[in-house]
Amino acid sequence: MTSKMKPPPQVEREANFEWTDGRKAEEEWQSSTCISNNLRSNASRQTGEKPYTCPFCSYRTSRKALLEEHINTHTGDRPFSCPYCQYSSSHKSILKAHIRRHTGEKPYACARCPYRATQKSTLNSHMLTHKGKDPVA
Repeated sequence: MTSKMKPPPQVEREANFEWTDGRKAEEEWQSSTCISNNLRSNASRQTGEKPYTCPFCSYRTSRKALLEEHINTHTGDRPFSCPYCQYSSSHKSILKAHIRRHTGEKPYACARCPYRATQKSTLNSHMLTHKGKDPVA
């Protein structure tokens, strides 16, 4: 289906940009399933609507990708594999946290001391150690 919509400004600026299907940025921009899915997903998150339902349990979500990962917990599928070891996971976010064990990346920093963590939940637990103490100047 061809749309009369213009491409986003960043695409329009790239006169030599070539789409993977051979279209050029200066050519007429086609609406895609991806764009409409993103718009639908954003609208669902803003309204609180959760149109994606698990066929195995009562889990509901506003994002199709999250439902697909959730279904992996029922089916036992573990499609996300660690490049450093034999570990695999049913959820992309769990694999990301696992990989940080190999790389040593600690992206979550305490604002009150030098402590750093691999996961936000670990930093949140650490922050309880500062509860009731004077803030660092």
